[in-house]
Amino acid sequence: MHNRYCISLLALTAAALAVASAARADTSEEIFRNALKYTVQIKTTVPVPFDGDRKGSGFGAGFLVDAARGWVMTNAHVVSRSPSRVELAFHGQDFSEAVKIYVDPYLDLALIRVNERVDTRGVDPPQLDCGGLPLVGHPVGAFGHPWRLQFTGTRGIISGVTAKYRTELLQTDAPINAGNSGGPLISLGSGRIVGINTASIRGAQNTNFAVAMKYACRILQLLRDGRDPSPPDLGLVYFQDVDSRKVLKVARSYAASGALQLQPGDVIKEVVGIADRIENETQLLHALRGRFDTSGIKVLRNSQELVINASKPPMPRVLAQRGVYASGVLFGPVTFRDADEIRVRGFMVHHVEPGSIGESQEVGKSDLLEAIDGEKVEDFDQLFKRLSDAQSKGGGVQFTFKRVSSNDTMFSYTQRSLTIRDLRIIGPQKGAE
Repeated sequence: MHNRYCISLLALTAAALAVASAARADTSEEIFRNALKYTVQIKTTVPVPFDGDRKGSGFGAGFLVDAARGWVMTNAHVVSRSPSRVELAFHGQDFSEAVKIYVDPYLDLALIRVNERVDTRGVDPPQLDCGGLPLVGHPVGAFGHPWRLQFTGTRGIISGVTAKYRTELLQTDAPINAGNSGGPLISLGSGRIVGINTASIRGAQNTNFAVAMKYACRILQLLRDGRDPSPPDLGLVYFQDVDSRKVLKVARSYAASGALQLQPGDVIKEVVGIADRIENETQLLHALRGRFDTSGIKVLRNSQELVINASKPPMPRVLAQRGVYASGVLFGPVTFRDADEIRVRGFMVHHVEPGSIGESQEVGKSDLLEAIDGEKVEDFDQLFKRLSDAQSKGGGVQFTFKRVSSNDTMFSYTQRSLTIRDLRIIGPQKGAE
């Protein structure tokens, strides 16, 4: 009798486990069905790209986060940090033009607003997991349009968290391919969004990355409150955490006078009033968003703990970025954080149009503008005026460029004469920012 009882008990246990497993599968199917309703397709066209973007059209995903406002969250690289045309479509609907309302200068994150003719009030946005980061092993599903296979789901687990690639990212083995970017990474346990699908390592299908929802939620809430969600521009460069010690240590400071002054060697421990320990730059900027003037930073300097406080200006707004385009060359602001190290101010080449006058004169992307006709030009309006005067006279100017060298000097210098054609401003016109 005892053996029969044990066998029956084992059978009942196995049956219960099978039912539980089936219930989990049913939940996953429902989660993906819901994602079909709130996930969108996004098409973006970039005529002239700033540094970091590419000319042409691209395809990605996004998901509704505020039905009343018509706000959709996606990646910055999906909608581009350059002036672009953005269109979106919900499942079963036509594409319509959308408006970029915020593009983050640090995280790969953006918010866009649907066309006023698209009614989103009947769509239930997903719940967002704004708490801590999901643990390793947590089951997740990625939803989007891999290789233009629209509204496709894949699944896997959270593999880890890494700050190896500039920003802190969730790592997952859920397949993420071209077209998945900007779509939701969904907990298959709770159905909440835990991340925004962002990137993968080429040739490594099981190594993919997402922006954690924890950081996106802070930006979303600040925007809803009508506050600036920009990260602070601290003017700092940090030592690489090569050994994964999770220590944020200042290597160089280029902060402006009157701004927060940290010193090389300072180890950043925490933001005063925020309980979390700071382990990387993403965590630091997250803690300071919306707190530009109110939060001190606790550092370890020469074995002593200090609290440093001063103003923390926001990073330049992406949607306000402007450039001057002439003869197929786009001049924009220098983007290197440590530009002061090599005494670079003013402008650099962000893009050279194939087949243009600029390309024929061998102007190269990332060339640093040293002078025009032998004179320094560091002001946007001054640059435009100099080129406008040359174009109106039908003449050209001589550009002096500096670029990183591959020879026995750190830099090489070139002088190129360009006839100025097709001069225009890329980005908002003056006063429109």
